Amino acid sequence: MLVCLTNDDGIEGEGLKILAEKLASKHDVWIIAPDRNRSGVSNHIFLDASLKLTKISNQVYKYEGNPVDCALLAAKSASKILPAVPDCIVSGINRGANLGTDIVYSGTAAAARQAVLNGIPAVAFSVDSDNGEFYFDRLADFAVKNLEKLLPLCNVAPKAFKEGCHCSFVNVNGKSMMQPYKGVKFTDVSFREYNDSVNVISISENESLCSIVPGKLRTSCMNFSDFDAVQEGFISVSCISAEPVSTGIVDGISFSL
Repeated sequence: MLVCLTNDDGIEGEGLKILAEKLASKHDVWIIAPDRNRSGVSNHIFLDASLKLTKISNQVYKYEGNPVDCALLAAKSASKILPAVPDCIVSGINRGANLGTDIVYSGTAAAARQAVLNGIPAVAFSVDSDNGEFYFDRLADFAVKNLEKLLPLCNVAPKAFKEGCHCSFVNVNGKSMMQPYKGVKFTDVSFREYNDSVNVISISENESLCSIVPGKLRTSCMNFSDFDAVQEGFISVSCISAEPVSTGIVDGISFSL
């Protein structure tokens, strides 16, 4: 398969390099990744901006844009950058978990989301760590062995719309560990409370410096949650809707005009 890799940790990301090396043993791997760390940018896209794309080596490019921009380049630039539209886009391996509510903010997940909205199956891979040390090889090995099984779990546009279902990508998480995983679990998403606070420092009468200070992370789980699976030493596989999903039509409310 023609596989395009991207991430949000940037072109120098260790997880990206390890995954690319291992996938290249089975697939034709190309890389279009941000030129710097773009963690937490979510679906931020540069519109009407001319951004520099630089060829690093054969089949490896860095781009001044965000992960979503990289996914769009791969989807829309067939024969200009890549030799053809890729069979899939793989995002990661991210340095840090993308569990539950993390998916809203994650640039890693956003690249996979953008891919399926443009008709290309996509999988996002992330590694969680309790001690700040990251070991990517185990999850990269899983990706190489199972990519062909993960891709059919995606629903891509426009096929998904014609079939009356939502577009979706696959989100995969695992612990940073050197020993083998216990297995694989299909999971639902957890809810993450970040308990952030805002620090405001006045520097003049009309100006202040404002910063968001991360708080203590709390995760609320349900049955079959991604968080529990990862904590227990399993690989978590979740199918994530790529487009906004309505909670349903509300009846019985009369609005004033």
